[in-house]
Amino acid sequence: QAGVDVRAKDKTYGCTALHWAARTGNARVVRALTSCHCPIDYSNHLGETALHWALRAGKRSKSSVKALVKDGARINIFNKNHRRPIDLAGHGFHFPKIKRMRINFPRQSPSSEDTPDTTASATTPSNTTVKTNTPDPPNYEQEANPSHHEDRMATRTNLLAIARKCRTLILHHPECCDHVPKSKADWENPDRIRSILSRVQNAGCIDPHEVTISHDFDKATLELLACVHTAEYLTFVNNLSKDLERQGEQAKGGHAEVGAVPFTPQVQRQVLLRPKTEVKKHSDTAFSVGSLRAARRAAGAVQHAVDQVLVGRNRNAFCIVRPPGHHAGAAGLLEGSDSCGFCIFNNVAAGAMHAISERHAARCEKVAIIDIDVHHGNGTEDILKRSSEPQKLFFFSVHLFDDDRKTEYQFYPGTGDADDVTHNIVNVPLAPMWRDREVNSVIGRHAGGGRGATAGLGLAPSSPPSRTVHNTRSRRRTKRETRYMPAAPAASGGSGSESETDTDPAAAKAAAAPPAPAPAAPSGDIPSHFLLGTGRQAYRMAIVTRLLPALRAFNPDLVLISSGFDAAKFDVGNARHGSRAERQGMDLEPEDYAWVTRKIMEIADICCQGRVVSVLEGGYGMTRRKKAKTRAAQRNATADEQEDESLLDKGVFAECALAHLSAMIDPYGVCIDGASQEWEPSTKQET
Repeated sequence: QAGVDVRAKDKTYGCTALHWAARTGNARVVRALTSCHCPIDYSNHLGETALHWALRAGKRSKSSVKALVKDGARINIFNKNHRRPIDLAGHGFHFPKIKRMRINFPRQSPSSEDTPDTTASATTPSNTTVKTNTPDPPNYEQEANPSHHEDRMATRTNLLAIARKCRTLILHHPECCDHVPKSKADWENPDRIRSILSRVQNAGCIDPHEVTISHDFDKATLELLACVHTAEYLTFVNNLSKDLERQGEQAKGGHAEVGAVPFTPQVQRQVLLRPKTEVKKHSDTAFSVGSLRAARRAAGAVQHAVDQVLVGRNRNAFCIVRPPGHHAGAAGLLEGSDSCGFCIFNNVAAGAMHAISERHAARCEKVAIIDIDVHHGNGTEDILKRSSEPQKLFFFSVHLFDDDRKTEYQFYPGTGDADDVTHNIVNVPLAPMWRDREVNSVIGRHAGGGRGATAGLGLAPSSPPSRTVHNTRSRRRTKRETRYMPAAPAASGGSGSESETDTDPAAAKAAAAPPAPAPAAPSGDIPSHFLLGTGRQAYRMAIVTRLLPALRAFNPDLVLISSGFDAAKFDVGNARHGSRAERQGMDLEPEDYAWVTRKIMEIADICCQGRVVSVLEGGYGMTRRKKAKTRAAQRNATADEQEDESLLDKGVFAECALAHLSAMIDPYGVCIDGASQEWEPSTKQET
């Protein structure tokens, strides 16, 4: 009425009056300004809207956050540092350059809705001089102090209560437990997803407002499954399921359950047409009456998650489903492989094909699949190589690789030792920790020194501890294949990358660099991947130097993660089994999974508005330490007691999954177990 221009902005930040009203928590002024047509989503010099500043201010701006959202403020606008408003909750205004400005905060009426938080009011009284900041894009962001964690969580909860689109979607379904293994002691069993869900729902680690847990989704359509698997394989799986159902109906009164049958040998005989294949009594991959329902439901979860994330109903999604799928190729079992690896349908490949289908043509043109399982995703790679549109797909896998010619041992599945540039496939094989001695020798000869990268990180290589033998999935090669690199002249330097690459905070600059090449092969008959080292240091180096630049260069519209947690320390999935005690191949901790998830989320925020769907793959647990018993007690132990003792401890597995989920929920906050502390690999070698 007085002719004041509500669109005016200050020279320092480019903020309107709405920014400052939102920062002080004055909901009455916020509503007055929006009613006078003040642009509600106007961005200042930092690319931040009034909602960004309201979230930055913390708890004192609860009422202004509600007013802005109610009046139509968009909750998913990114600032120049690729952060949403919720990512900045409680971060404050701690920019590098500080300038004092005198701000007169208007006096408030005692209205409960408009009065800012009393704690905040006490620290910012009226007519006081406060520190503000001059913009310094693009590298102005600073992490919040861990002591402000409570204020940050309260601020996030306030927004998440009214803006469900910011939540992470968690999908699971009871039918996934109908896929029954041969015995309770099998690695892949229903307790895997139960252990994760119990942590999410009962441990109090996840705020209920942070996630939306649902089992309301359909099974995967046959049309979608036909995009990733052959018609012969789908027919075989359907017929096998019907045969088991028929056998169950013919049993006593139709109520007796038919046990699980070996799956891999039947695929070999009926799909790959190997009639002489012997059907063994036990196979690591089993198939039961409920397996088809479970497998279709697992793929359906990914299909539903892709829909929800692409249309913006959820920020990202985590599918806690089984059976896993990344070893399932187009025909189920790949030629040359002797195991289906617990997989029936390829869930993540089905999600990728659904994303680039006509249904989402306007939203998604390119999809990246990142496989962090300790085993190579050979099935996913097989399906992507058969795609008629390879330019739309990208596949990255970091995994253990060991092909011992002397003992004819091959770590499953024995693939993934080379890239396929034509099909956008990047494979990063890592040497297992039981090859530490050879790896140290190669690095010492090649670089002229010891393992300087590890010494610089404070991550000392650990020797594999002695563990109890667990014979499931132990295997030897049937054919003497050689996957070593040919001899090449020795190259100087360390890992083959001249400088380290990171995405925090200026991810765009680091990721704009071309993908780092694979390490040059050392002289002699030595695998080139030995140069990366072993364990956590090698794993993180692979992510920083190989994944992040390649992912940024591909610039996907959606990121799918094959989330296997079997690279965790003491997990049986990464151990070498045989006549000797278990030998550990990888030693990742829960904070490592949080770290790699945050790095992926940072690139996703730059490329595709944070659209990420994670799908559970491997991860099984650790062998329990057997308690000492007398011989009489051992003789008198029942079969059930002996089987219970052979069950795997899934505590660390569930913790790793929870760390991964926590990083998806809040990638820029203080993560559990100190996971927010930055880790940067050193490329310098110490002599």
